[in-house]
Amino acid sequence: MSQSAYAIGHQQPDTDTIISAIALARLKRAQGGDVVAGRAGELNPETEFVLERWGVDAPTLLEDATDAELLLVDHNEYSQTVSGAREATITQVVDHHRIGDVTTGDPISFRAEPVGSTGTILTGLYDEAGVDIDEETAGLLLSGLLSDTVVLRSPTTTDTDREVAERLADIAGVDYEDYGKELLAQKSKLGEKSPREMVLGDFKEYDIGDDVLGIGQIETVEPETVLEQRDAVIEAMDEVVAGRGYAVLLVLVTDLLEEESTAFIAGDHAEAVGDALDATFTDREAFLPGVMSRKKQVVPPVEDHLK
Repeated sequence: MSQSAYAIGHQQPDTDTIISAIALARLKRAQGGDVVAGRAGELNPETEFVLERWGVDAPTLLEDATDAELLLVDHNEYSQTVSGAREATITQVVDHHRIGDVTTGDPISFRAEPVGSTGTILTGLYDEAGVDIDEETAGLLLSGLLSDTVVLRSPTTTDTDREVAERLADIAGVDYEDYGKELLAQKSKLGEKSPREMVLGDFKEYDIGDDVLGIGQIETVEPETVLEQRDAVIEAMDEVVAGRGYAVLLVLVTDLLEEESTAFIAGDHAEAVGDALDATFTDREAFLPGVMSRKKQVVPPVEDHLK
């Protein structure tokens, strides 16, 4: 068993995953525990911006969790966990996604709520533990909340998220709308990313029976940057399918300002996926008006149609 336990999120970590690991580790240490924040992948530009803005170091990169103690945040499916998680000891889960396949040998604290971000749940855990949220931690939690809810515009947003955002913004001393716009700008920094990096930058796997569904999402205020590279992105998707054996690979190019997405598809089942999303794939592309949430608007209907 490792000396420290790791609070850690999913592979291809987004901002909510990273700040949740940091916030949970801080809460556990405030309660006398020996927990450090870990990460299972590289940081994206938005998360780098957040950590620099609040003067916080990046969590430790954990490449192999075999024999470690893990506190999982923002996920609870083995297909998304850090390498070696099946051989680790999982002692806690804090998440806002569906209940997956992570299992444990002993009873653990498992907190899952249908809210817009794991940061929202963690704010409640601080309150329940009687631990004050300082300005820096509030800024981090707010960042994860605003990122995952697209500044409270995502259909996953709840009244609880809105109330927590106002409170955290007050503690952090920022206007959440203004700060949220800064985060949206960071989401669009695709930079010199290759098509493959765009596909896998914000990416999750879902086990559906004997098949595996892969869904990448590119959130941006400049979707044309990606759409202009359509053929190259689809070619990269085909390479990923060939290499990983996915039954279906979807990539959502989400326009954060217009609140809509364009989907590209690779693999099989294009007709079934189109039916699930009430759309038609023409030349492997479909327009999805009003679709912003992979978790709420894409995964459930696609999973139902592929079972």
